[in-house]
Amino acid sequence: MKKNSFLLTVLILLFLGSTNAFSQRAKDITINFKINAEAIFHGGSVEENSQLSDNNNGRSGNGRPSDFESVAYPSKFVNWEIFDVGPHQDNYQVKFLDFPWTGNVAAFAQNPIPGGGRKAKVKVEDNTPDGSVKYTIRFTIRSQTTGETRTFVLDPKIRITTNP
Repeated sequence: MKKNSFLLTVLILLFLGSTNAFSQRAKDITINFKINAEAIFHGGSVEENSQLSDNNNGRSGNGRPSDFESVAYPSKFVNWEIFDVGPHQDNYQVKFLDFPWTGNVAAFAQNPIPGGGRKAKVKVEDNTPDGSVKYTIRFTIRSQTTGETRTFVLDPKIRITTNP
């Protein structure tokens, strides 16, 4: 009986250790860009009417979206999705235009990264060394009422690391 309990304990510890190791592996990341389209369209600050988050513990040191930094990995994908979380969402169409970028590493094959809808996706180049990329989210808001389209920008960051 003691032997069975010991083996069960060892198996549980091995399982817990392996799941923790798996959670630390490099992975594709998804960055969610939530905006209040109505407020921004009518002159509100993008900085004050937007929020960035990701599935890889991205953060902003001062809480501002322009200071938001995501961590990405070579050979993995960065996915963006834009959401209108403001009132009267049916009155506004939001979409990404593109993502021009600069940095101390050549992280992506295309510059700018194409947009064209509510989602965008790019692969971090294989063998990209550790470094930083400052990119611009260029997006449009179209008023369904007037048909007018306006372009806006936000400049967050991506840190490329080879060590998850």
